[in-house]
Amino acid sequence: MIQRIKTHNILNGIKFSIAEFLFIPLVIIPFAIYYLTHAQLVYGLVSVGIFLNCLTAAGLGLRQLFDKEKEIGSRGLLDKQEREDIRHANPHLFKDTLIITVTALLPYISLALVIVESLISDKERRS
Repeated sequence: MIQRIKTHNILNGIKFSIAEFLFIPLVIIPFAIYYLTHAQLVYGLVSVGIFLNCLTAAGLGLRQLFDKEKEIGSRGLLDKQEREDIRHANPHLFKDTLIITVTALLPYISLALVIVESLISDKERRS
């Protein structure tokens, strides 16, 4: 997984990836605080897990930045030859992107389902 994240950072731009993985914790912190202060331990732990996962990915990006690893970023992806080189160098890139995306979004989807279910349950109890 570390190599997948590092490749993601190089291809999308290391600074962009750091910003991306630091933004998500800013969104999730209020949820974590709410759940942990309202005795919703499971949801609180999921939120904290997302927070820690994102900080780990941002930390890998910072390490790459300090190591001055070469990045491609969005400008490099506009070049046809660069895209071909990336495709040949990373034959499993699509699968790796799906793995990163699903593992990053799954907790949010679960959270959205829990919120919807809670709202429906509240309405049924009030009826």
